[in-house]
Amino acid sequence: MSTIPAALDALVALAERAWPDVQVLDGGPTVEVRNDVIAIGYSGSATEPDIRSTLAREQLDMQPDLERYDVMCMVSAWRGDAHRGGRPDARTVRERAFELLAGVRDELARDSRLGGTVMMSRLSTIDVVADQTKAGPVCTIRFIVHIDAFTVT
Repeated sequence: MSTIPAALDALVALAERAWPDVQVLDGGPTVEVRNDVIAIGYSGSATEPDIRSTLAREQLDMQPDLERYDVMCMVSAWRGDAHRGGRPDARTVRERAFELLAGVRDELARDSRLGGTVMMSRLSTIDVVADQTKAGPVCTIRFIVHIDAFTVT
């Protein structure tokens, strides 16, 4: 059995520990999204997978399978200085998005085994998208958490 469901639960809990006052989504948005948001297991695209997994046999043993997968996630900030009564600006939004990412990364460093669910997890790739919209600037960082685990028998 795959470790993916348990790892997703652990990643959601990890993000909630990192940012207890920030909206954390398990998958894509199905409710109104706040100014700061973290989405676990969500690529942000209907044409891209949310998780990409590869199974391999280790040594000569047929069980268990080595499971390597990438969990697509994102953090997004859309507020600039508006939360302080000022005008939103791109720099502040960008800094806030990277601050959110750093919190998740720090929690991954503290618990790279996700409570014993996996052998190893780590932040492996980030993509930054910054936009100016009619409502103000937004910065979204899509990131991948790479995981190595053995399937559960």
